[in-house]
Order: sequence, then structure tokens, then C-alpha cells
Amino acid sequence: MRRTLDRQRPRLLQGLRMTAASLATFVLAESLGLPQGYWAVITALIVTQGSVGGSLKAAFDRFLGSVLGACYGGAVAFAIPHHGGASTFAALFVAVAPLTVAAAASAGFRIAPITAIIVLLSTTGSTLGPLAFALDRILEIGLGCVVGLAVSLLVAPARAARAVTGQAAALARLLAGQLEALARLDGEETPEAKALPPAVRRSLARLETLVGEAARERRSRLSAAPDPDPLLRTMTRLRHDLVLLRRAIAEADEDVLRVHLAEAWGDAANAAAARLRVVADALAGGSRPADTDAADLAAAIAGYRDAIDGMRQRQVTRTLSTDGVGRIFWLAFTLEQVRRNLDDLAERAADFAGAETGTA
Repeated sequence: MRRTLDRQRPRLLQGLRMTAASLATFVLAESLGLPQGYWAVITALIVTQGSVGGSLKAAFDRFLGSVLGACYGGAVAFAIPHHGGASTFAALFVAVAPLTVAAAASAGFRIAPITAIIVLLSTTGSTLGPLAFALDRILEIGLGCVVGLAVSLLVAPARAARAVTGQAAALARLLAGQLEALARLDGEETPEAKALPPAVRRSLARLETLVGEAARERRSRLSAAPDPDPLLRTMTRLRHDLVLLRRAIAEADEDVLRVHLAEAWGDAANAAAARLRVVADALAGGSRPADTDAADLAAAIAGYRDAIDGMRQRQVTRTLSTDGVGRIFWLAFTLEQVRRNLDDLAERAADFAGAETGTA
């Protein structure tokens, strides 16, 4: 039961924050006598994201889009009186067309055309008048944004900076799994090995989202964690290295790899995977990664180069095409790039080790 609760803890806390934001907004909207307080409640629910950085972005986008849509929709309602039929069609066209262009250019304006449509077509708007209805709409959205952001900051706040290292650790383990699959030189990839590249892409996309949220927390001085961008760049380079290794192995002469280089290649790839797992554990645990695996990886790569030298001494390479020889050396070059990027990743993990990720 405890393990189940630990796994579900982030979801339960997010549910608690969203519930608290909704109820608090409802109470405030009723106290202020807002005519359509449900818009404030809906906004609070949308703004309360999984991290403080995500809530900041959602609040800014929601409020900016609502203000733009309400002001522009109200102006169109004044300029083009409409009571159904062709006049409403014309007003709707004038209101929606430019706002949809703005929404296509920036995700922050996606709510703007929706707000303009509500201001133009709502029966409540026709009763109160476009100006009063637009002001009420802005007040309701503003209230929801403020409450949602306040709840994200005060009720079990989840910092994106903390989630960044956990996601980077998960991505590093997926990359290690890819390296271990490549080390086996399977003639045909297993279903598990085929599933790894798409999982890596999804994990990297999630990391990019969290890094953006963590950067927003830093700019707002809500986090004192290190800059997450270097960590993202290093993980992206490592993923690119593995794409190159996978392609080189797929195009290399299978007999040469299996007969002359299988052991040396397997040792090098497995050593890189072990190094990745050590750094992943350090990222997840907030500790500094050990250096012993770095020496093992360097020795394994040197062993692969020695195996190539042995092939040359036995004149095996003379029977290969220029492309075949090039791919063998390309594997050695890419392994060296992996080693350097792993050293850089270890430094990024050390930067985050013990870093304060709370409020600055």
C-alpha cells in the first residue's frame, strides 16, 4: 500500500491542488457576486498545472488571451451592431479572423478568439452590454488565474526544477537500454529494442517541456536551481550519438562485426551503458556520480581501437570496401563522442547535486 501511494503521490497532490483551486475560486466568485463565476472556476482548474513553471505559463497565456479577446470582441460589438442574420455574421467575421491568425502565430492567443465569440454571441452579453460583459469576463479570468497560481505556489508546490533531474534520469536509462541492445549485435531487433527509440523521443520531448517550465521558474525567481538548458543539450547530443551508432551498425558488414569486433564492441557499448546508469542514479538521487565507470569506459573504447588495429595487422581490412572500413572507424569516433558527452552529463549531474530547488 505504501509503495502504491508513493507511486501515485504526484497525481494525488495534483488532484489536491486542482480541487483546492476550484473550491477557493468558487467561494471568492460567490463573495464578489460575479455573474458567471464558473469561468473563474474553469480558469483556476486550467491554470493549476503539474509544476509552478507550468502554472506560470498557463496563467500568462490564459489572462493575455482573455484580455485581448474580450477587449477586441467588445470593440467589434460596439462598432458593428448585430441582432442576428447578416449583421451577426459580419461582426463574427471581423472579430474572429484576425484573432485566429494571432492564435496560429502564438499559442498564448488561443483563448482570444473563443473569448471574442463569447462576448459577441452570449445572451448575457446582450443583456449587460458588451463593455460590462467584457469587464466581467476579464475579472473572472483574472480571479481564476490568481487563485490557480497562488494554489500552485502554496499547496504542496511542485517545482519543475526537481522534475527535470528525474526525467533526465529516466531518459538516461532508456539510452542505456538502447546501448545494451546495440551491444548484442542482434541480426534482427527484438520488439523491446524496437520500442526504445520512440520511447526515447517521447522522454526527450517531456524533458524539453520541463526544462522550459524550470527556466520560467528561474526567470520568476521562484527557483535557485542550476540552469537546466545545458543538461537538455547534453541529453540531446547523447541521443544523437546513439542514432548514429544504430545507423552505423545497421549499415556495417555484419560478418566483420560479429567475427572480429563483437567482443570489443560489446565491451565498449556495455561500459557506456553502465556509465549512463550510474549518472542516471546520481541525477535521480541528487548526488555526484562516481568516476570509476569513466575509467572503465575509456579502457573499453581503447580496447575497441586495439581490435581494429589487430584487424589491420591481420590485413582483414584489405578485403573490405572503403565504406565498410569507414563505418568501423566511425563507430570508434562516435564512441569517443559518447564518452565526452557522458563526462559532460556527469558534470551537469554534479551541478544539480544538492542544489536548492525551492524558493529563491
